[in-house]
Amino acid sequence: MVSLVGARRFAKRALGEVLGMIERHRQRRSLAALDDHLLRDVGLSRTDARREADKAFWQE
Repeated sequence: MVSLVGARRFAKRALGEVLGMIERHRQRRSLAALDDHLLRDVGLSRTDARREADKAFWQE
């Protein structure tokens, strides 16, 4: 039988993973929207940004 503490721990961890995936997706969309000048400021090329933005949301 699963303890209530174990179930809560699992739910908290699962929620954290889902929220992390959502945040990665949001950040990748924002990165893809940057213009070339801003990408150069952060040291990325358009190709680098596109490669990162094309990753699936579950990929780190």
